[in-house]
Amino acid sequence: MIWQSLESVVDWLPIIEKSWIFSYWIVLSLLAATEIVIPAFQQAPHRHQRWPTNFGIGILNIGVATLAPVTAVVSAQWAQSKGLGLLNVTGAPIWIAVIATIAIRSLAGYTFHFLMHKVRLFWQMHRVHHSDTRLDVSTSLRHHPLEIIAMFFTMTSLAVLFGLNPLALAAFEVFESIINAISHANLRLPERIDRPLRWLFVTPNMHCLHHSSYQPETDSNYGQVFSIWDRMFGTYSAAPKAGYDAMEIGLKEIRDDRASDIVWQLKSPLIRSIESANETSAEIYRKS
Repeated sequence: MIWQSLESVVDWLPIIEKSWIFSYWIVLSLLAATEIVIPAFQQAPHRHQRWPTNFGIGILNIGVATLAPVTAVVSAQWAQSKGLGLLNVTGAPIWIAVIATIAIRSLAGYTFHFLMHKVRLFWQMHRVHHSDTRLDVSTSLRHHPLEIIAMFFTMTSLAVLFGLNPLALAAFEVFESIINAISHANLRLPERIDRPLRWLFVTPNMHCLHHSSYQPETDSNYGQVFSIWDRMFGTYSAAPKAGYDAMEIGLKEIRDDRASDIVWQLKSPLIRSIESANETSAEIYRKS
């Protein structure tokens, strides 16, 4: 009876998906104010250089998202109404569907992020996120639009293929967006709070390692909500090798004006593709 009442909320999912954006920006503003008062990293934040690029890319991505004909949640709702997808076809009990939806969606996020680092073409897009030379809430908005489009197609397809529960998926998406903002904030939790939290969730203390310019740390902590996948697949890092205060944020190869140049950042995947093609041609020429 309780769940039947909750399922009626599904009819309002399009409204919920729009209304959470307002709440998200409130959370973002509160985090920005907090990290200004008690920042974890004491280096000059260079907000006047970084924020126009980070928020500019974020606004562009919102525009890209609004052009999408459907979302993963709407796709899941459609699959449920048609009885499509693994969980719908098998008639999985609601509690199994909810747990499976959260597990599948969180694992998909981890896998997508892992591949963004390991596949060269994907890295060319994802390095825009990592080329920020400081870390704060605005970094959470800094993703190349091509990466957003790739994520959209991936998660929409998975929602239909597995028949993910739309209400559980909507709740996860909202929670993930909040965790994403918190984990990128220039904040550091006290160890007595962080230690138990990171057994399950990604924390700012944990995720900041992923933005280290030291590659072994960059290639760790891919989880976006739960830390369990990093622990399970051996990609978990507990603390920076040189200590938090000595950490360098960003990429060693992009530390000049390009890091805060929005035009260069947006065209950088194509620039790298051209450079790679030229390197390959030169290598072929040398061998001939």
